[in-house]
Amino acid sequence: MIFVDWNVIFLIMGMMIFVAILAETNVFRWLAFRMIQASRGRTWLLVASLITLTGVTSAFLNNVTAILLLAPLSIEVALALNIHPFAIVIPEVLASNIGGAITIIGDPPSTIVGSHLNLSFSEYFVHMAPIAILCLIALLVATRVMYRFELAKAKKTISPVLLDELASESTIQDRPTLFKALIVATLTFVLFFLAEFFNRMPPSVVALTGATMLIIWVRPDMHRMIREVDWTTLIFFIGIFISVGALEASGAIGWVARQLGQLAGESIARATLLVTWISGLASGIVDNIPFTVAALPVVDYLTETVPGVLSSRVLYWALILGADFGGNATYLGSATNIVAVGLLTQAGYRMSFGRFMRDGVPITILTLLIATIWLMLRY
Repeated sequence: MIFVDWNVIFLIMGMMIFVAILAETNVFRWLAFRMIQASRGRTWLLVASLITLTGVTSAFLNNVTAILLLAPLSIEVALALNIHPFAIVIPEVLASNIGGAITIIGDPPSTIVGSHLNLSFSEYFVHMAPIAILCLIALLVATRVMYRFELAKAKKTISPVLLDELASESTIQDRPTLFKALIVATLTFVLFFLAEFFNRMPPSVVALTGATMLIIWVRPDMHRMIREVDWTTLIFFIGIFISVGALEASGAIGWVARQLGQLAGESIARATLLVTWISGLASGIVDNIPFTVAALPVVDYLTETVPGVLSSRVLYWALILGADFGGNATYLGSATNIVAVGLLTQAGYRMSFGRFMRDGVPITILTLLIATIWLMLRY
């Protein structure tokens, strides 16, 4: 267990407890329905609102949870508007992976790298939020272009019968619990930002403190709460840390690091390009979680050997952006993609590997290009 980063494990566990309690209130579906009402028949405004909501939600909650909560409603909305569900759900998935880079708790690669560097919530946010938000905006523009013909044939209104049905399914289920959860969540996020002034309190401690406060105040069914925590994911993380630790001890990762070090030479720009694009390519082929854990020792080596890199931490930012954005290339790139494809299949809309790539690859290339330019100019 010496290779396991327990800060990552406990941070994810704390946020899982928050999500489990908030999800029971139905607040996320309620928010999405309010956006449907506010759009007043303006199709693009509605689609853009749902995509943005998914991206922002994924900055603070587990990506998979965000998709599980919002994609089913989006499929219903797409059918009501007479457009293909792919036109909303695929951009939502891409937004989820991009939005996860906004905060240290948003996406596993962000959490893993942030914990490795012992970053506070605010330190991470200052560096990563601007570029992630910029790429979310780029995604919205690209979606408008890529799906312009599909969106053009949409109905102008949703039938009153369906609206009533959606309204009945989108009510707040437990207002007292929601009120308490929002208060504790607000205090927790304030503490995330202020933690660096409290002897650099780790984000995992903040998350578990907030989760404990919420449990004590709300008093949920503990048996149900224990079931809601995704223990399989936590065990998966522990297994990944141990496996990569063994690889590092064997010298295999060190060999890869030295080869990349030779390619990078003494050039910060070359090292940044290598880390960003190799991370992006690899994360489109394999899940970005094991890749990030395996790539960290390589980035550590490059940071120590390439002159001028250590102070800016640019290669760590490159790893996060490459892993998060690269996960959009194929539906194997992240668990979020696989879950979304499964939901579409259940609804009767089978998505092939190539069909996902048709939208995922251009967005991946676009966001990686923007990220590369950002890293070069800022660092």
